[in-house]
Amino acid sequence: MASVPPSLMSFTKECLAQGVARTEIRQALIDAGWTDREATAALESFAESPLPVPVPRKRVSSGPRAAFLHLLALFLLYMAAFSTGAILFLAIDIFIKDPANRSFFDLGGSARFNAAVLIASLPVLLLVRRAIMRDIALNPANRIAPVVRTLAYITLLITSLIMVGDMVVVLMGFLNGDLTLTFILKSIVVLLLAGGIFLWYISGLAFEEKMGNSQREETSIRESQWRPRLAWAGFLTASLSLVLALWIAGNPFNQRLVRLDRQRISDLRSLQGAISRFHKKEKRLPKSLSELKGSPDTYVDRTSDSITGIPYVYKPINKSSYRLGAVFDLPTPSYDDNSTRSKDGFYEHDAGLQNFDLTVK
Repeated sequence: MASVPPSLMSFTKECLAQGVARTEIRQALIDAGWTDREATAALESFAESPLPVPVPRKRVSSGPRAAFLHLLALFLLYMAAFSTGAILFLAIDIFIKDPANRSFFDLGGSARFNAAVLIASLPVLLLVRRAIMRDIALNPANRIAPVVRTLAYITLLITSLIMVGDMVVVLMGFLNGDLTLTFILKSIVVLLLAGGIFLWYISGLAFEEKMGNSQREETSIRESQWRPRLAWAGFLTASLSLVLALWIAGNPFNQRLVRLDRQRISDLRSLQGAISRFHKKEKRLPKSLSELKGSPDTYVDRTSDSITGIPYVYKPINKSSYRLGAVFDLPTPSYDDNSTRSKDGFYEHDAGLQNFDLTVK
């Protein structure tokens, strides 16, 4: 319920105390320049009672519990929305290959992080929303508490700016001739997520206005039927995104093996660099990998697998070509796009022994 200026409150109270009809008070206030909403708010500040003096209604206030629950719910909603959008972006990049938009980060790692955020935030968000709805059921006036309205308007501001920014980016892309399919799909994702949150909160504020301006009991007012459907659509979208993230991330029990394979790739790169430096200095290839440790310029920390202890494969082929190899636990993940920017070929490998024929530069 909107706050009522003290002068308006005092005038309304005095009129009611003298027995002036509410319709006459309302009309007098409107004639004096007050809006119908302000007049209604002033009259609604006092309950209809047979007593000879006006009976003030209980003012809705937000206690620490309401502030905590609504702030927590809003923060969790932001977390879930951003993670859902990030996962959908990853899915678009994976399913729709764009040569001009290659990923320069670990897709699997990003998918695992956002999946963890959704797994942690969604259940807590549902529990917090349940607690909020339970409080509203006990006291419907809690729905129009000041903290609720303030957070709702802050969210409307944020989502409005996001949607406007999204439209600006789309228009800039159109004017620059960069409207690719991935660009359009990502813009739609942003618009739908921000627009869904915007519709949820704007409809909630509209419902609160009905509660604040109605002279009937608050419990007689019903929300729009599509609001629960919007909530379910958001939940299903987040759930689908979680499934996609888990698929992109792969089997969690294999992630340690993936990291070990990447360590082997890093070791092979170090050996490749050391061999190139050795060849540049000595004008020949080393006879064995142990020969690299004889000079600070070519020293490498590991010449064998740090887990299995198996030495890395090394075999000179001719004066400038050689073979490096290692035993990998898993093949290169299907989502790993790092091979597109790697020229040494170490990213592409199968499970088991994999040899790479290289040439010094």
